[in-house]
Parts: sequence; C-alpha cells; structure tokens
Amino acid sequence: LVVSTGLAVAARLKKPEVVSVGVECCYQNVGICTSAVITIFRDPVERGQALCVPLFYGLMEAAVLGLYCIAAWKSGWTKAPKDEKFWAMIVTAYEVRDDEDGEVDGGRDGDGDGDGDGVGR
Repeated sequence: LVVSTGLAVAARLKKPEVVSVGVECCYQNVGICTSAVITIFRDPVERGQALCVPLFYGLMEAAVLGLYCIAAWKSGWTKAPKDEKFWAMIVTAYEVRDDEDGEVDGGRDGDGDGDGDGVGR
C-alpha cells in the first residue's frame, strides 16, 4: 500500500488517482485463495486450518484499506469533501460526469445543478 501510493505520487497523479492506485494495487481477491484452499485440501481439518489464512488476510485487508480510505478522505485526497458527514459520503457519488448538453457536471448530486437533490434543472 505504501509502495503503490508512493509510486503514484512520484508519477504525479492527481490525489484521488493516487488513492485509487493504492487501493487497487493492495486489494487482492480473497475468493480466489479460498477456492484454491477448498480445491487443494481434501482433509477437513487441514482445509479448515488453511481457510484461516484467507479469512485472516481478508479481515486485515478490509481494516487496513478502510483506515487508508478514511485517512485519504479526511486529508482531502478524494473527490468527497473532507468535511462531509460519513454516511453522506458513503452513499454519494462524487465523480464528474458530462451532461446531455456536453457541459461538465460539477454538482455533487449528478444532475448538473449542484443542489444535492438529484433532480435536474
């Protein structure tokens, strides 16, 4: 996570892109490991012990990436305003989109008027 974030900063990416690169490079699919364990180990005891590895990794990954994302948000490194309430930030999309008329929508609600109601002009 530190290496990927550092390389993204060194590549002079925008802050939200740095966070994306950090998460994408760190996040691994625990499901693949779980499937491999189930396939490889025939003995139920060994399988149970081996399943602890992806379970532990997945829990640690979720915790570390969750903290990383919250720290990035509160540091102003994401598109979500750092003073936004947590649950509002979780349920709101902050990406910039083009309107039907070709103008860039800078509103936080995705409808072009920026009033937060989700209803267009």
